[in-house]
Amino acid sequence: MRLLRAVTTIGLALALAGCGAPLAYTRYVEAVPYSTAPLPERAHVFLIAGGSDVANFAAEVAAQRELLIARGVQRDEIACYWAWPTREAFRRDRAQYRRLATELADCYPAATAVVREHLARAAARRPPFLYVYVTSHGLSSLLPSDVPKDLLEAPDAAMLDQYALQLGAGPGRGFHPAFLMTARRAGAPADDLVFSPGMLARSLQAFPVATPKIVVLQACHAGGFAAALAAVPGLVGLAAARHDRTSFGCDPGPDMTIFGAIYIRLLADRLTAAAALPALDWPGLYQALQAQVASAEASHGATPSLPVFLESRAVP
Repeated sequence: MRLLRAVTTIGLALALAGCGAPLAYTRYVEAVPYSTAPLPERAHVFLIAGGSDVANFAAEVAAQRELLIARGVQRDEIACYWAWPTREAFRRDRAQYRRLATELADCYPAATAVVREHLARAAARRPPFLYVYVTSHGLSSLLPSDVPKDLLEAPDAAMLDQYALQLGAGPGRGFHPAFLMTARRAGAPADDLVFSPGMLARSLQAFPVATPKIVVLQACHAGGFAAALAAVPGLVGLAAARHDRTSFGCDPGPDMTIFGAIYIRLLADRLTAAAALPALDWPGLYQALQAQVASAEASHGATPSLPVFLESRAVP
């Protein structure tokens, strides 16, 4: 009898735990809609968490916004974006997502079309400087290894065969090729569907030549954006991994990615005021970050990600 009671108690506890996840997801995610407010007039800091399967991307955006506000950036100068987690992702990182859903309740959906439109609006307003931080999964190609013949031969297949960062609030969670091609055939511009090097470069080239532009990309293969961004005047920044390497910490459990945690710590140590962001010693920060990332990866036995320094060619 005692054993039966124990088994019944355990079964009831498991049942309640199983029911709790959907209820919590509804309360902390679905009940917190994305912002639909107009982009603030003074927005020139864009913090984008694109991944939808782990909480660490969103945690990096929340931490940076807190840091930048503490250094003097006004709240209406910052636009933030995130992607609702899948139910499975919420279950794995539930405690972190519950906190983040409240902190990011005023953020926009991390969808390529939304980000592109907002960058265009900011460019027309000629801000003092531009800062873009994207943290997500990166891919060297959106084409699957077993590419269906009809997809490979499609007129817009080239849209998929390029470096890309996942923006999980977009069609197909930003990286499923069939959904992206369906949206393209329905008339959506390719630059509204894939967060690619070309799309980002074109968006940044709309800003005045004299506008300082800082871009930091935390994702696997993010170095694949370097060639396109080299043509954007006045640009400096960092990519978490070389074009043929992966970055690390993109799994359930860690509070942030390896690159993101080190970068934010170095930024906090070096940034004294918001106005100093463009004048920061970016080569020096890169050297420190490169060394600390290499040390952290070595301690985990990981293949080096080899972060990349991003810098545009001199303007004639």
